[in-house]
Parts: sequence; structure tokens; C-alpha cells
Amino acid sequence: MASSLLKVAGLSRCALHTLPSVRALSLTVPVSQGVPRSLWKLGRLNHVAIAVPDLEKATALYRDVLGAQVSATVPLPEHGVYTVFVELGNTKLELLHPLGEKSPIAGFLQKNRAGGMHHICIEVNIRLG
Repeated sequence: MASSLLKVAGLSRCALHTLPSVRALSLTVPVSQGVPRSLWKLGRLNHVAIAVPDLEKATALYRDVLGAQVSATVPLPEHGVYTVFVELGNTKLELLHPLGEKSPIAGFLQKNRAGGMHHICIEVNIRLG
């Protein structure tokens, strides 16, 4: 039962398997060029995006079974996705589902049929001077 709920929520891969190693972003610019070492300051976690094969089932699970507040489904054709945001108090989940044949989420779901974590969004404060 628990594994099927995780599968509907798009979390089975994350919960049952070790996550792949994290890729680091590094920016290497000589300090002698007058560019600060850090161009931005990390802020809070804005959301975790989860690609789901069935948006209606995933939305119903978070809303009806887990009691979360969920947004309406919003189509974002310029990004090739439908999104639903799930409020978690201090952050959000973003449920992603393909919109159109060229959706990047369709390709992700072809490789990860049960869905899974697609990306995280961390707010940054860009230092301008």
C-alpha cells in the first residue's frame, strides 16, 4: 500500500532507491579580475518539482489522502508542462505533467515511468555590487 501511494505521488524512486550523486555548480573566475568569489547568496528552498505520470491521481493523493492544500492545474505551454503546487507550510511541491509532444517532462517520464524528483528551486539573492 505504501509503495503504491509513493508511486502515485511520484516519489517511489526517491523513497526506495539511493538518489544519484549531486552535481555541483562551480564558478571559477580569478579574483584579480575584480569579480567577487560568490555572485549570489543562497536563500530558502522555494519548491521541489516532481514529475508525475498521472496529474489527477497525484493531486488527489496530496489533497484527499494527505490533506494538503493544492492549487488549480495551470498549463504553461511555453515550458511544455501542466503544474499543480502543493503547499507544505515552509515550502512547496510542484507537480509536473507533460503538455504537448515536445514537453521535456514527457522525455523524463519515458526514462522514469513512475515519475520522480525533477528539480529543486532555491531562491538566490543576486549581488549587484
